[in-house]
Amino acid sequence: MSPAGGVLSSRPYLVACLKVRREFDIAASLVDMRTRLRLGALLMALSLLPALLSGCASLNRQYQALLVLGDLSAGSGESRLKRRSEPPRREGGHYVRQGRAYQADLYHPREPSRGSLLLVHGFTEQGRRDPRLVALAMTLGRVGFTVMVPELEGLRDYSISTREVEAIVDAIRHATWAAPEAPSRTAVAAVSFAVGPALIAAMDEAVAHRVSFVVAVGGYYDMTDMLRYVTTGEDRGGAGRAAPPPQREARWAVLLSQLHWLEDEQDRALLETIARRRLADPEAPVAGEARRLGASGRALYELVTNQDPGRVEALIARLPPSLVRELEALDPSRRALDSLQARLVLIHGPQDRVIPVSHSRRLRDALPPGQARLFEAGALQHVAVSPGWRDGWGLWRALVHVLALGEGE
Repeated sequence: MSPAGGVLSSRPYLVACLKVRREFDIAASLVDMRTRLRLGALLMALSLLPALLSGCASLNRQYQALLVLGDLSAGSGESRLKRRSEPPRREGGHYVRQGRAYQADLYHPREPSRGSLLLVHGFTEQGRRDPRLVALAMTLGRVGFTVMVPELEGLRDYSISTREVEAIVDAIRHATWAAPEAPSRTAVAAVSFAVGPALIAAMDEAVAHRVSFVVAVGGYYDMTDMLRYVTTGEDRGGAGRAAPPPQREARWAVLLSQLHWLEDEQDRALLETIARRRLADPEAPVAGEARRLGASGRALYELVTNQDPGRVEALIARLPPSLVRELEALDPSRRALDSLQARLVLIHGPQDRVIPVSHSRRLRDALPPGQARLFEAGALQHVAVSPGWRDGWGLWRALVHVLALGEGE
């Protein structure tokens, strides 16, 4: 029945909606107090208008999105979401796919209402047990998602490769085929450098039909242009829009992620020393180690220390062939994106200093109209949320959309 008909005119429905609206207003004030969200009266009016037109379910999602924002800002502290919901039950486990053994944590919500979501961690030595990832999985579980967090060794030891694509494909298989009661489809969410492998896995013909939607936070689209920006500061895909200067540490994270492709053990050790020293102190001396590098190690070092945007392609061509093949295989811009059946939710900070927002804009534009939605959230500093949450509006809108997709809308 349309909103203009009998549903909105029935007294029980109005009472229920007014109750949710009161909770919505209370939550909004608390989120503002805790996180200094400056949504203002205009935001509230604009957000309530479509909700009232579309019914109580939409209003409830908007309310829950505010609770999620408040819970994420509270971290391990108290929040309204924690007080109003039971935490999901975490279960550690193992699974095997075609002889490949994996570990994963599964977060079972008290009231499963939004289906399965595969949460892919980024570069972190703590892997699936990184406290930030655990907190996010707990929050998602509190709003009804059944969350699976696989351990990805390459992302844990900064050695990203196509094996992560294979591992994510295996995780999708496990999440959707593990038992007779397993869901037929799952969502996939990834951040930063994990977005490429997750997106490519979601396009794999063996599992593409089993992925309902993909959430990509601060991800890349073009590998060469990402390397160009990280090393030289030029955002060639920015369509003339100025990008902020890149974080100085980003080049060293990229270096660590590719060391495993070098055959020379001494080169690997020297470059790891250089990268970790510069991550700790951007001005630390490394000339001595650089002089001792062999041909392959020097080629990689020259790429990450290069400052000339026009040399990037030539420097990539000088890398070991195995590394060049991996860079190409992990590049979504080189893929036929029509194999992606899932809907795509892109969330990116417009002032991202690791991967420019232009990558998410280009990825959205490369897909058919309506398949991808981009939410530019000023509160995001790459994948971390700024303390002031000055642009909670963008994050809130993204969360409302994700909650709706989780309900199958």
